[in-house]
Amino acid sequence: MALAARKQLTETKPAFERWLDGLSEANRTVVLGWLEDTSIANHRVADWVREDDEDDDFHGYPAAKDTIANARSRRGIVRTA
Repeated sequence: MALAARKQLTETKPAFERWLDGLSEANRTVVLGWLEDTSIANHRVADWVREDDEDDDFHGYPAAKDTIANARSRRGIVRTA
């Protein structure tokens, strides 16, 4: 891949996805688990994502419930409850 193309690919990725990519592997696994668990409401996941946690070196993201719904949709996760 050409160097110039890398910037273009990065810019098309949603900010939430770029934030996820920047998490430690452990924290990313936790957040992806929240997204995959359809028993957890979008607004609840958004609440958890926004909160920093110094103990786990977790720096939150200003997510709204729609951000979580979109992230789930991109992954083919459909929340029915």
